[in-house]
Amino acid sequence: MFFAIAGVAMAHWWVVAGALDKKLAELNGHEALPGITVSYATKTISGFPFNMDVLFTGFAVKGQGAHGPFTWTTEKFALHRLTYGRPQDIYEAADNQSLSWTDGSGKSHVLKFLPGLLHASSVMDERGLLRFDLEAVAAAGADSDGAGFTAAHAQFHLRRDPKMDALDLMVSGDDIKAKGSIGGLFGDHIKSLKLYATLTQGQAFAPLLEGKTSWAAASTDWRAKGGQVTVGPVAIISSGLSLTANAVPDSGNDLRSVLDPLY
Repeated sequence: MFFAIAGVAMAHWWVVAGALDKKLAELNGHEALPGITVSYATKTISGFPFNMDVLFTGFAVKGQGAHGPFTWTTEKFALHRLTYGRPQDIYEAADNQSLSWTDGSGKSHVLKFLPGLLHASSVMDERGLLRFDLEAVAAAGADSDGAGFTAAHAQFHLRRDPKMDALDLMVSGDDIKAKGSIGGLFGDHIKSLKLYATLTQGQAFAPLLEGKTSWAAASTDWRAKGGQVTVGPVAIISSGLSLTANAVPDSGNDLRSVLDPLY
């Protein structure tokens, strides 16, 4: 019985690995999701017999943002997945990173940085993405204008709210220093930051979380349905601001603009 179970497990791994290898080959240079293109130079699959470990080189993600195109590239990227259990993926990026985007004024930016640690995870269910978590440790870099930054620790979390029709967001950071154009509302040195936000009318993002529509289409639908961003609680200590509050009032030009995911 033991050898029979082992044989089934090994056969299952090869079937799953083969299907994943074919899918990744078909995605290379094409849309992985509406409006999002993924490409890579090389890939290798390992982890036999219980894991799916895919290592990429020259990995790139391109898409269209609200104000223009964006591109993220990393020299090394890894995807980790179990061949059994809940549908959860672990992601890791290493070595030199580059992020280019266009801001609201139409200006293009290129940010090059090197993280000590950059990883993320996603949990899926029958309705698509349930939760996404991103963490960066000991990152440093500079943009095309020569403005630099360092970050001891930064996190971003997103989940479908289990109690209401909404998306929950959370951003935190420790000892983040930024100069020039990278510095923003909070000043050039964020000693600590923890900020929560809730997006109402979360159902408007359902097609996006299922991978069936683009971010632009989902955000347009969200606005048309009267989606709101509620910020709080907030705890910020920085060179430009010190704030602790359960909620941030809507003044038309406040922290909402920082957390607006419809950039």
